[in-house]
Amino acid sequence: MHTDRILLNQLLQNLLGNAIKYTDRGAIKLTADMDEHGLTLRVIDSGIGIPADKLDRIFDEYYQVDTHGTKRLGVGLGLAIVKEVVRLLGLRINIRSQIAQGTEVSVAVPRSMLTPLTTPSAVAHATSANLAPRRRGQILLIEDNEGVRVATELFLRLEGFETLTASSALEAEMQMHKLGPNDVVVADFHLDGAHTGLDVLTRVRAFRQQEVPAIILSGDLPSVLRTLKDPVPNTRFLSKPVDTNTLLAAIDELSGSRSDELMAEQS
Repeated sequence: MHTDRILLNQLLQNLLGNAIKYTDRGAIKLTADMDEHGLTLRVIDSGIGIPADKLDRIFDEYYQVDTHGTKRLGVGLGLAIVKEVVRLLGLRINIRSQIAQGTEVSVAVPRSMLTPLTTPSAVAHATSANLAPRRRGQILLIEDNEGVRVATELFLRLEGFETLTASSALEAEMQMHKLGPNDVVVADFHLDGAHTGLDVLTRVRAFRQQEVPAIILSGDLPSVLRTLKDPVPNTRFLSKPVDTNTLLAAIDELSGSRSDELMAEQS
């Protein structure tokens, strides 16, 4: 499978952890089945099940299934992270459940992401390639949605970026002294009622006394752009949910990584 190993591991870990959390007796199974469309990974449990009218909410941040007075550990972020990781990896997820019967979560991996490996040398080559992440610069990621922040941080780290994270303007200000000359700020525009990603960027640039490169993300990008009175230098604005290739291209462009790589190849 051609995918991000760390993100896939996080996805399966969260699905299995959630199944264990809500299964007091019976079994939990992880299966993998191939057909003409691709690979389907399934986590099947015999747990308490989920009411039909609650299925649409289980991927919401901090939402937990009603356990009828039984205390369950955690804060309900596991499936919110799963939802974001599935989106980042380009997979599809489906869930079926019955009260007192259990739950089945299936993750569909398209055939385009699969390649037959027929020789040990091919397996070794693929493994060594996946275990050698590229070394890149540093990112300050500012995102108040914990599920999105954790999944995006995993993705960026896998791509070779040292990643600092902040969930608020205050946390970002505590991190900004760690930024170097070509490091990039990636910030959600809507942070809280009092601050925006642009507010934080302004403070970072004032502290660093330079136009720190930045990417501002928004789920309502047209409205955000209409509020801007003047162009924001050295900044890219991208829509959420952001395409991972677009995000990486913007980071490389702003940090100068692409130019550095081309110079290294020429030398």
